[in-house]
Amino acid sequence: MECKNCGTTLNEDVNYCSNCGARIIRKRLTFKNLSHDLIERYFDLDNTFLRTFIHMFTKPEQVIEGYISGIRRKYLNPISY
Repeated sequence: MECKNCGTTLNEDVNYCSNCGARIIRKRLTFKNLSHDLIERYFDLDNTFLRTFIHMFTKPEQVIEGYISGIRRKYLNPISY
């Protein structure tokens, strides 16, 4: 592997270039990586986005009361949603 900043040859297990100190980015911003990230973020089974969307129509009082009472990991912010 080569450093994109200075061209120094690097080992595969390093996170920073030993010559210039630049961070080594392994997962470049490509359409494939971006689409995979978006699908994983919004359509994953353990997903707060879909859970909030579904529960806002089926039981909105539970979502809002839960969020106000401090249940932040289960739902997204229903007010900004």
